[in-house]
Amino acid sequence: MFKKLTSISFVFLSFVSGQTEYEQWLKDQKAGLDSMAAAENAYMASVSKEFDNYVVEQEQLYQDFKDEVEKKWDAFKFSSSKTYVDYDNDLNARASVDFEKGLVEVEVIVEDDPKQSVVEKKNAGDKKLQKKLTQIIKKPADDDKPLLKDQLQNNQGRKVTTSNAKSFAKEIVNEKKVKKVEFEGKDGLKRIKYTLKLKLQPNHVNTRANRFKQDVITQSKRFNIDPAVAFAIMQTESSFNPKARSHIPAYGLMQLVPKSGARDAYNYVYKKDKLLRGGYLYKPANNIELGCAYISKIRHSYFKSIQNEKSATYCTISAYNTGAGNVAKSFTGKTKLKPAIQVINSKSPRGVYDHLKRELPYKETRDYLEKVTKRMAYYGSWQ
Repeated sequence: MFKKLTSISFVFLSFVSGQTEYEQWLKDQKAGLDSMAAAENAYMASVSKEFDNYVVEQEQLYQDFKDEVEKKWDAFKFSSSKTYVDYDNDLNARASVDFEKGLVEVEVIVEDDPKQSVVEKKNAGDKKLQKKLTQIIKKPADDDKPLLKDQLQNNQGRKVTTSNAKSFAKEIVNEKKVKKVEFEGKDGLKRIKYTLKLKLQPNHVNTRANRFKQDVITQSKRFNIDPAVAFAIMQTESSFNPKARSHIPAYGLMQLVPKSGARDAYNYVYKKDKLLRGGYLYKPANNIELGCAYISKIRHSYFKSIQNEKSATYCTISAYNTGAGNVAKSFTGKTKLKPAIQVINSKSPRGVYDHLKRELPYKETRDYLEKVTKRMAYYGSWQ
């Protein structure tokens, strides 16, 4: 009997000891997870701080550059989502490409030297115009292809390339009317500005869209989204300008913001939180990958419970511009997605579209939804 009790006692003590060890193991595991969560939160906070510092740095660089330009020029110009502006290092020449309107503008400034004749000044201006026009034709985008590839044509109907850019520039400057403006810069010097304008080919938008077609289709299939949505968003965001940049700042073809869309998409694809700078996002392959991934995350994560595909598309387009929370807010007055999706599922696709067009908080987003939706019809066959 004593042996049996001893045996029972040993089993009981072993059980208690095991339980204690198990409970300690659970505590250790929880402490480890808490530590990992804290480290992850600290890392995310550091990335956010890095982005905030990046924005401050970019704003300062922009302001410094603006100040330098305004000393010499009568008006400041800078790149935007649909216009690319390229200055020479000495700031005496600049070329602007409006990718939406299909317009190239080349401007140069020369000092108004009283010792020079009008003809001498004009010749100096013409030479600078030829040089700058040649430069912008040869200028590569971040895919190493010329920014204006296949978008200009000479008088003989031939495509303008890097090989014939110089002769084309000379031809254009000699034939086109050059505008002349005299002004005084903030530095007190008198200058003359010579301006030349020319148009891109009528099909320039389609030419650029075709340039990125295969990447868009590949990434759309990869992330299970409609290529027509990606193409239509890209045209609305940048008019297929690979050097697109807005003040937010947002970069590239699909205008990705480093702190929000780009960061969200990169984490979605690579499971890592990271600050992506302009140099990364200007590269078309990177931009298209993350732009399509961001569309996918909005559709298949945020709006995965929307039952009708058209309704989901309208909401996804709107969220790409203004965020999923603002889309939800337009339906319920609150940013929570679940109650908003319940309302969305109770409406027809047309009802969802009409509601968004009426209730989205910003006119920019309401117009954006309309533009993207209309453009989708054109890209529907681009599969």
